[in-house]
Amino acid sequence: MRKGMVIAIIAAILLMIGIIAGIYAYQNKEVQDSNIITNRELASREETNHQFVQENLVSTVSIEEKTSPNCKVIEKKYFKGCDHLVRTVSDMKEEYINYTKAQIQQKYKNWKIEEFTPNQITLYQEQDGFCGQHYLIKENNGVLAIYEIDQSGKQTLKEYTEIQTMYLPEEDLRRVTNGIEAIGNLELYKVLEDFE
Repeated sequence: MRKGMVIAIIAAILLMIGIIAGIYAYQNKEVQDSNIITNRELASREETNHQFVQENLVSTVSIEEKTSPNCKVIEKKYFKGCDHLVRTVSDMKEEYINYTKAQIQQKYKNWKIEEFTPNQITLYQEQDGFCGQHYLIKENNGVLAIYEIDQSGKQTLKEYTEIQTMYLPEEDLRRVTNGIEAIGNLELYKVLEDFE
């Protein structure tokens, strides 16, 4: 009888352990099932979160380039009448400092903005006429003189230089006697520098 009683007690204890283990496993399974999210549910939740963020997004930073105090303005004018491109470089006008591209476009309405950075603006424009920067450098009264040439070919004395022709080599003297053409102020200054 004692042996039967010991077996009954052991069986009761094992039954009790089995019931407790079953309850624990059942509760753990429910927790795991509640934590499982399908890919579809996850995608739906992410989309909802993204929509919420987009709807409640507040813009706090605006990065729009503006002209700086050391900005250079490059103006390129193409003249159809003489088929020349004249390029000038100047400093930004003080009143246009801290202007955006749209504000600069308002000030230069007849120009196309080819480049816009805080330090450089390149503008382009086409005109029908003559550029007015056609020059002839030739000898006049013993010095080099600069003549402007208009669209009809007429030469008008612009100014005398301080370069005396008597000190020029024979080849250069022949060239200035016939006249040296220069188109644009840069080319004019380059030719004159070669004689100095």
